[in-house]
Amino acid sequence: MSVDRLLAQHCRILANVDAAERFAAGPPPPHGVSMADKRWAFTRDLLLHFAQMESTVYGPMMTDRRAHAQEAAALASVETARLTAEFREHVARWQGPHPADQWEAYRRALSRLLLRVRARIEAEAIEIVPLLPVQSSGGRSGPTRESYAAEAWEIRGVLFDGVTLPARA
Repeated sequence: MSVDRLLAQHCRILANVDAAERFAAGPPPPHGVSMADKRWAFTRDLLLHFAQMESTVYGPMMTDRRAHAQEAAALASVETARLTAEFREHVARWQGPHPADQWEAYRRALSRLLLRVRARIEAEAIEIVPLLPVQSSGGRSGPTRESYAAEAWEIRGVLFDGVTLPARA
């Protein structure tokens, strides 16, 4: 992935985070107002970005000639997996009643999650972008996590079809 494309994705995700933070700072949405489209757009952008990072940056960087690049990619992959698990737990927790029914708890949970998303994107910019392009050692790309694209589609089912997320082991 080119640095320009990566930074453009970062800008879009951070703009989404800003919008979600403004939403959480305001009053609860009225009953009957669906947030599914906005939640899906946020989920899609974030998790597809993570999927691209795994396949086009972290995996290849795990075989970089530079040991510090390999370590940075491995750590970023683990942190991305942790954040994705937190994101999934948030969606599972808040898939039920309208958030206005528990607005203060919802907005606190959303704010915590958004801080983590912002920190992950900023860490990519600080710790990974300066290491690009990958300096391949010629070896096979390193292992990466499961597909976050599949995770995004599961969450879409929750948002639009009322499907319950299966528990993760």
